[in-house]
This record gives sequence, structure tokens and C-alpha cells, in this order.
Amino acid sequence: MTNTTLVLSIALNGYQLMYNKELATHKNYAKKQGYCHQAVTRPYISKLGVECCWLKLTLMRTALLSGYDTVIFLDADTVVNDNCPALKTIVEDEKYIYMAKGYSNRFNSGVLIALNNKKTIAWLTSIIDSRLASIQKINKVGWGENGHVIELSKGVSFIKEIEQKWNNTFDYDLSDYIRHSNCGPMRTSIINNLFHKIVFALSAHILAFVNRKQPTSVPARDEDDLSRETNIILSLYPKLVRC
Repeated sequence: MTNTTLVLSIALNGYQLMYNKELATHKNYAKKQGYCHQAVTRPYISKLGVECCWLKLTLMRTALLSGYDTVIFLDADTVVNDNCPALKTIVEDEKYIYMAKGYSNRFNSGVLIALNNKKTIAWLTSIIDSRLASIQKINKVGWGENGHVIELSKGVSFIKEIEQKWNNTFDYDLSDYIRHSNCGPMRTSIINNLFHKIVFALSAHILAFVNRKQPTSVPARDEDDLSRETNIILSLYPKLVRC
């Protein structure tokens, strides 16, 4: 699980500047373990706005289909500490998806580890295909793909819950492997909070503008945009389909 393992992150819409130091820790971890690494920082502005987080699923699926044995996705606002072990230390038989639970005691997809298996591909595809479908209120997180991940992970036997130290979103005293500021207790910086408010506001304006320009006769615009953005990124980053 070395050169066939990919460490993947996405940082668009200004996140590539805000989280430059965090992205460097992802690269360092990949180098230390002998993994391939790719931080997706282009196109600099995504038409998907804050919903560009859905790209993690389409890009992970593509990477696995292209031959990677394992893909670990890391949100741009995660810090991988020097003590983070190799992924092989958590792998179990018949378990193909690995996630930790966040401060809401639900799976947090900011750190998502996927092993190459037909069940993994089917699971990723089911979430992508449900993007425009409503989910139960108990699973909602407000935006993005995480709510759908939560809903479609329930009762799935090949998903393994891993220790919080792999995606620590709330415990400052924990000797963690990966610390994740996300939208919870870890994100206390006034600058960070202001930045996210600006990104969300700009994203809303971008999506509103795109909606006005889109002919009403074209169905499933959001699905088309996700596919289009995925293909653009794949043309910019060939490492996603080969190491």
C-alpha cells in the first residue's frame, strides 16, 4: 500500500491560500509513507461554490477505477501530525471504507479512507447519484456531501469506524494523528470564520448567476456541473488517474 496509495485533497475558491500550511502537512505525510500525493488547487474558482466538496467523491472514484489500491481524502483544513501512522495499520478484512465520527457523533467525511473494491465503487456512486435527493433531517449538516455520506453509511457492513485521533474535530487535549478545524469547536480563529462567511456569500452569488444563465429546459444542471468540473480537474491533474 505504498505507491498505489493516493493522498488527495481539494482546495478551491481561496482555500488554497487560506490552508496552504495544512496542505503542506498532507504532502509531508505522503512523502514519509511513500504514497502518491495530489492537492487539487485549480481551477481557482469553482462554479460549484461551496458544493465543490462533492468533487471528493467523484475524484476518489476515478482514482480507484484507474488502479489505486487506496485513496485517503483529507479536507484542506486538516493537519496531519508527524505521528500519523501508515494506513495499513487500520485495515481489516471485509472493511473497505474508514471514517471517524465528529463532534456531532456522526461520520465526518473530512477524512475519508477508501480501499479499492467493487463495494466501495458502488457506495461512492450511490452517494453521487443521490446528490439532488433529499435526506432525513437527522442526517443533515446544512450543505455539502457529508449529510448524504452519513445517511448512506448507516447499516453498511463494510464501513469501519476508526478512532477519533484519525479525524479529531473537538478534543484539544487528544494526542491525535489528524486535527480537523472544520466548522466545529476547533475553528476558533476570527480570521478563519470571517473568511468562510465571505466564501459562502460569494458562492451563493456565483450559483445565482449560473442559474440565471442556465436555460430552464436543461435538466439536472447540478449533476452536469459536477461532471464538468470533475473532467476539468482530471485534465489538469493526470496523477489522479496514474501515479
